[in-house]
Amino acid sequence: MDLRNIEPRFQILYLLGVAILAFATVDPGWLLGLLGLQVALWLTLGLPLQGLFRIVRKLSIFFLFIIASYAFFEAEPGDRILPLALFGWAIPFNPSGVARGLLLSSRIVTVICASQILQRAGDGTALVRGLRGLFIPASLAYSLDIVMALVGGEDEPRRGSGIGGGQGRHRQRPEAEPEPYAAADDHGWQKVRRALRGDVSFLVERAQRNIARARERAEGHGVTPEAIADLATITGLAVVSMGIRALHTLPGVPFAPGHKGVLTLPLYIVAHELTSYRTGATRLGVVIGLTSFLTGEGKFGLFEIFRHITPGLFVDIVMPLARLGGREPGPAVYALVGLGAAVTRLSTLLLVSYFVTAPKVFYAFLVPTLVSNTIFGSLSGFLTFHLMKSIQKLRAAL
Repeated sequence: MDLRNIEPRFQILYLLGVAILAFATVDPGWLLGLLGLQVALWLTLGLPLQGLFRIVRKLSIFFLFIIASYAFFEAEPGDRILPLALFGWAIPFNPSGVARGLLLSSRIVTVICASQILQRAGDGTALVRGLRGLFIPASLAYSLDIVMALVGGEDEPRRGSGIGGGQGRHRQRPEAEPEPYAAADDHGWQKVRRALRGDVSFLVERAQRNIARARERAEGHGVTPEAIADLATITGLAVVSMGIRALHTLPGVPFAPGHKGVLTLPLYIVAHELTSYRTGATRLGVVIGLTSFLTGEGKFGLFEIFRHITPGLFVDIVMPLARLGGREPGPAVYALVGLGAAVTRLSTLLLVSYFVTAPKVFYAFLVPTLVSNTIFGSLSGFLTFHLMKSIQKLRAAL
């Protein structure tokens, strides 16, 4: 079987169909059958088994909390409760709850497997072309094409190529300098500390460089001159954000979720300020979210898109209010905006929890995550304040 021979729009419709069916039923036979279908396709296409294990491993903590919630806190009529001896305590244990938690968690694994199959077995551009053929406007399709090319290391502009045009020639220059964020950076946390002290030069330089690279490629798509600046801004900032997420700022530290938001959340405000759109931050979130999904980055597959859109929506709504009276916001205002954006970004986790029908007690486990995200979101405001002082340098790159 070769997915490259299947119409891209049908691939998108298949993914949507799997997602809808997975979350529309609680019947064990349907859920297990749907998961089994994805595993069978995975093996038939010759995809590596470690890819399947990686999906489960990345979500293992999330699943563990779901299962524990059902096993110890949520019992349904007919469940048999057994006493579990632990350190001299007899803790009520619900074996049926464990099975229920595993079954409902399989919904997420099913959807992520389906999306990974299309990403890994396709030609790398099929999903983008499929989305373009269904409902995505040309400007967003061009943005995805540019970001995917720059993240992948292509530097040669393509004339008349990409999603909207022909099959123009393009190549990757082996001598090109790799994107500094493309690999792990052992000094990532030091850069966060520098940024919080007001030294945002490294971030400004990367934004300038990637906006310029994006502008070069945007010109190759034949869009109008007025649209080139906005396209370059959105795609350039998206590449910077994707790179920041590859930074090893706090490697192996599970108790500080959201710490990279210190560097990524200010980019939404920059997008809002630099583009002519009133929804510049939202557009940035859409591009980052779709690129993350298409490249298999992130934990939640299709749901990863919402994680990046919601902060953009929040920024686009509140920034005009923050500028009422024509005054430039200070660090405290930007800190509040960053806090709100960080909180809205948690909507992905809440959405996934809702779709796996997580018990109410599970949401108590999210409190530490909420606290950590609000702290780092607030800290991002100080970086934003200093970054906005360099906004003219970024405009010059356009």
